[in-house]
Parts: sequence; structure tokens; C-alpha cells
Amino acid sequence: MLPKENKVNQITVDAEKCKRDGMCAEVCPTGFLTVGGEGWPKEAPENPCIACGHCVAVCPHGALAHSGLEGGGFSPVPKNLPGLSDARALMLARRSVRAYKDKPVSADMLGGLLDTARYAPTAVNTQKVSFVACVDPAKVKEAASLCVEWLRGTGYYPHLVQAWDMGREVALRGAPAIVVAHAPADYPWGETDSVIALSYLELAAASAGLGVCWAGLLTKAAQASPALSAFLGVGEGQIVRGGLMLGYPKYRYQLIPPRQAAKVTWL
Repeated sequence: MLPKENKVNQITVDAEKCKRDGMCAEVCPTGFLTVGGEGWPKEAPENPCIACGHCVAVCPHGALAHSGLEGGGFSPVPKNLPGLSDARALMLARRSVRAYKDKPVSADMLGGLLDTARYAPTAVNTQKVSFVACVDPAKVKEAASLCVEWLRGTGYYPHLVQAWDMGREVALRGAPAIVVAHAPADYPWGETDSVIALSYLELAAASAGLGVCWAGLLTKAAQASPALSAFLGVGEGQIVRGGLMLGYPKYRYQLIPPRQAAKVTWL
């Protein structure tokens, strides 16, 4: 029989609550947590723990604690999760918004959306994605100007440079807010993790009534322009992997445009 608290290394098991059902070990992605003698959870120190929290989160009895995850605390899973119909409606109704109202996006709102985005999955729970957020339209316009100056030097898309010179804001579309995601340049999953996090942010923003458009020019310019990277405050050794423009939509779309059928090969 385990003592009241059996803390070997990182996992603490409450013997009075543990039902020895093996759920915690079964969901452990690395095999760090296994089933030991008499069915008790047991650490396998030869395997890494990635501090994902699955073992604690899955236990319906509250029998486990993780020493590396005590600071942030665990929250109960909400009961009001959307069904497939509601989730599908949100995904199909979202549009790439390039026309915005002259209305600021508050830092509180964007901060709340980013707090949601940080829960996006990352490779082996590395959580190496960082964000730069701006809700100052003047600074967003300065970033747009730096995008165009980089574009001017490359010779690419001269029509965009010409449109900018004629007074049209074609770089960031006059969006009142932007977000970029960046990760260590030597991290192989940086682009994937960043895009997933920004996708979380995009859908969360759409549910909050904001319009979003992926900022491809901002992303490419930030990767290649030291001036823009410095303006964004992206440190040395980091690289921008994606960006979004955000604001309140000037227009509301009434229809969902058609798309090609899914290209699927069934095995």
C-alpha cells in the first residue's frame, strides 16, 4: 500500500483517492508514467516527462499532482462546449477581412484572445511560441511602411509598392491591430506551432466579433528585414513564423463562398 503521498520525483499520488485504474499511465505520451506493482502509478525516469499535465487532467478522482505544474493550477473543463454544428458554423462563416471600421481593438480584448491562443498544442509541449501584439494604429501603419520598404528593395509585387505610393494602405490594409508569432530560429517545429497558435487566435477572434486576415507580407518582410524585425522587438535568434491583421469588420458577409471538394485518399 502506498503512503498518503508517494512523491518519487515529479508525480504525487494520493493513495486514498487513487483507484489504480491506469488511466493516467495510458494517456502519458512518453511512457514516463507507468503502472507499477498492484496497479499503482509509477514513474519511469528513463523516459522524459514533458509536463503536458495529461496525467493530472484525466484523473476523475483528483488523485495526482505534478510538482512542475503547481504554479498555474488546473482549471475544470467547461460544460458549455460547442457542438459540431456550432463549431462548423464558426469555421465556415469566417472570412479573410481586409476592410475594417475605424474602431480600436482594446489591449484587454486582444490579451484575452492571446490567453486562449497559448493553449494551442506545441510539439512535445515545448511551448516555444512567443507573440508580439500591437493595438496602436499608428504603430501598425509604421510596420506597414517597413513592409513596403522591404518590398521596394526586392522588386517583388511592384503594383503593391505603386499603390502604397499613391496613398493606398495595401500592406496591412489599415488594420488597427496586428499579432505576430515567433519562435527560436533553430527550433524545427517553430512554423507549425506558430501557425496552430495563430489559428486558435483567429477563431477566437472571430467568435469575439473581430475580423482577421493572415498577414503574409508582414511575415515574409519580418523574416528578411532587420529594420522591421527590430521594430517588432523580435530578438536575436528568433524568427517570425506568422502574423495576423485584426479589427472590427467594416462589412458583414451574408453568404459562404463555395470551395473545392476535399481531396482525400482513403487508406
